[in-house]
Amino acid sequence: MKNWRMLILGAALTANTAFAAPQVVDKVAAIVNNGVVLESDVDGMMQSVKGQSQQAGQQLPDDKTLRHQIVERLVMDNILLQMAKQAGIQVSDAQLDQAIGNIAAQNKMSVDQLRSRLAYDGMNYATYREQIRKEMTTSEVRNNEVRRRVTILPQEVDQLSTQMASQNDAGTELNISHILLPLPENPTQQQVDDQESLAKQLAGEAKSGADFGKLAITYSADPQALKGGNMGWGRIQELPSLFAQALVTAKKGDIIGPIRSGVGFHILKVNDMRGDNQSISVTEVHARHILLKPSPIMTDDQARQKLQEVAAEIKSGKLTFADAAKQLSQDPGSANQGGDLGWSSPEVYDPAFRDALLRLQKGQVSGPVHSSFGWHLIQLLDTRKVDKTDAAKKERAYRLLFNRKFSEEAQTWMQEQRAAAYVKILDANAQ
Repeated sequence: MKNWRMLILGAALTANTAFAAPQVVDKVAAIVNNGVVLESDVDGMMQSVKGQSQQAGQQLPDDKTLRHQIVERLVMDNILLQMAKQAGIQVSDAQLDQAIGNIAAQNKMSVDQLRSRLAYDGMNYATYREQIRKEMTTSEVRNNEVRRRVTILPQEVDQLSTQMASQNDAGTELNISHILLPLPENPTQQQVDDQESLAKQLAGEAKSGADFGKLAITYSADPQALKGGNMGWGRIQELPSLFAQALVTAKKGDIIGPIRSGVGFHILKVNDMRGDNQSISVTEVHARHILLKPSPIMTDDQARQKLQEVAAEIKSGKLTFADAAKQLSQDPGSANQGGDLGWSSPEVYDPAFRDALLRLQKGQVSGPVHSSFGWHLIQLLDTRKVDKTDAAKKERAYRLLFNRKFSEEAQTWMQEQRAAAYVKILDANAQ
């Protein structure tokens, strides 16, 4: 139970009402287009991050640096929420209830237990719900916009699949932490030099044993900065290309970087590693069937009774299954082939058909089976194990390419939205 709070707060860093001290008049921390970020939002998130960090034993920078990071996070959230409102994106109560149920399940709790634990920790459940709704809304906006920018060509999938097959660690998963030192869209040489110098300094400090999480919270512009830069578990191929290249030979504990990209300088830490078995095989079935569909001239009972009679004739040897299928079956795709459905995974069939098929022994004919298509007689002809490693690798290569490109595009898109917005940060002490 030690880590439950960190998991819950990972989706609710800005659940501020429970933490914010009562105020007579709220102040404005930042103006964002036509909206504002309030001081109570900043104060609430400050206490939330501090509480989470204390629970995790994570060191934090000074309050001024932490406040800057939190204001930037809230500004970006505000921009995304404004975009969601313009696009008409809403998270329904049903979707919200399902998400909270999933969070509770991931932490081995019921929703009632989650509510009790939140109350025990002094967190207001209504505020928590709205924060989860906000997180879901901003994610939907970001995902919708970034997906449109991701294009994957067939030859890219083939190339990555081949590359994965040739690497001994193709299935290796890494737990990575990340620091991003950003550069503006058209940086001057001085800006590049300054950030590169800082990146080298931070990488050196990390290699000398400095707390990477604290460095990330202090300096990083990555969305995971307030979590110590932790990106969680992922395969090498899921990471941006520059990261993947640098991590092929990485070991647990390694500090990688600085790495220069279009958005700035990156420093990575390999927190942990784990392997995966790449061999994948599935069981396929070779089946045939006879289908009768109830109609105005054949009732449901008549179709079932007719197939019972046919099954008896097949069993007695008076009629072959193939001949019966050619004469009677109303499945145009298989009737002329004696009902032969060829080789396929059982999962492609209607659930009732699949379940009946999986209960058969090789050569056995079922009794009448009802599915969403009508009534069937089914015969299992054979089964086989098929190596699907290559197909699975191509499918995984596509998924990894998508995740990699999505990650690259998401950071660029977020920077574009921040640069395009009108943002004015107000001095809290001047109000």
